[in-house]
Amino acid sequence: MNKGNYYKVKTKKWLEKDGYQVEYLEKLQRVFAGERLFYVKKDLFASDLLAMNEQDIIFVQVKSGKNTTGISIKKAIQEFQKYQFPEFAKRWIVVWRDKQKEPEVIEVEKTIKEQE
Repeated sequence: MNKGNYYKVKTKKWLEKDGYQVEYLEKLQRVFAGERLFYVKKDLFASDLLAMNEQDIIFVQVKSGKNTTGISIKKAIQEFQKYQFPEFAKRWIVVWRDKQKEPEVIEVEKTIKEQE
């Protein structure tokens, strides 16, 4: 399992432990280049995961390792802004830093309001 998938699985288990139902939001596309076949993964709605319970629905982008820079987080926020989410839907960037047992959660809605 590569590092990116490891942290997606870890995030899914972390959310499930808090009572959320969680599914992956990736689409696998087949791409033909000449006679070769490639598979390309694409995040749906700029998210790696969708988590929900009776009160919340959360679109989650997972970042880890070298992907935890301010630039990569800013890009994730920009990707979220390309979609029209309903007001009740939350958007989180879950950041796993090295040697941390719990992730840092960046709530995109609050971050956008702070920047305005």
